[in-house]
Amino acid sequence: MELKHRYVGTSGPEVLILHGLMGSSRNWQRIMRQLSSNFRVTVPDLRNHGDSPHGPHNITVMQDDIMELINKNCDEPPHLIGHSMGGQVAMAVAASEDTQIASLTLVDAAAVRLKGSLFKLLDALMEIDLKSIGSRADADKAVSNNIADLRVRQFLLQNLRQNDEGEFSWQCNLPELRRYAAEESFSLSEDAVYNGPTLVLAGGKSEYRVWEQEAEYKSHFPNMTLEIVEDAGHWLHADASEIFLQRVQGFISSHS
Repeated sequence: MELKHRYVGTSGPEVLILHGLMGSSRNWQRIMRQLSSNFRVTVPDLRNHGDSPHGPHNITVMQDDIMELINKNCDEPPHLIGHSMGGQVAMAVAASEDTQIASLTLVDAAAVRLKGSLFKLLDALMEIDLKSIGSRADADKAVSNNIADLRVRQFLLQNLRQNDEGEFSWQCNLPELRRYAAEESFSLSEDAVYNGPTLVLAGGKSEYRVWEQEAEYKSHFPNMTLEIVEDAGHWLHADASEIFLQRVQGFISSHS
């Protein structure tokens, strides 16, 4: 599948960023701009997200999508960054295409799929009667009882689009993403190994508690470093953007 993507930067190593579930390249624009002074940065909308096409959703097909993007758009092995679901796609790509990835940065991405509570949030979104809302404020009110955190609601509701007639629809493929969140699993095969430099950034306040999977990480990414950012949650790159940028820029520069 050919993915829509954003690209910034004119010089430096290639960097490819993969967003998480219900995200898009748009969520990474500020990070992209800040990285673009030193790197050439590409951020695609993964399938079923943003402006990319819809279709079946699982790690295997997303891995194929990313390899197609790399082969068509990267003139050297890129430094791969993945957040959450995007991190799992990045793991799969790196472990199967060892020599085609310059380095790997995983941002609060579980090495083994954790169900968490996200599919319950998607349930709440699917319960919204889009024909009855006249504004984003109406949509926010409709889910506020089930999703208490305002920032989470704002993040999820970025996927709403309004046409010229004022009608709302989901830009993402919400039913397929809900199925994926509830049904799909993720783990790497025992022989899947990426020997390149790997940085794992974990949010200290994240429910995913990535540090508890350190042994699993090391079995697949032997050259890995784990760092816990204590005051950050699951959206570590937003909660602690300066720390994130500092660590990522230093890590990539040291392996370029």
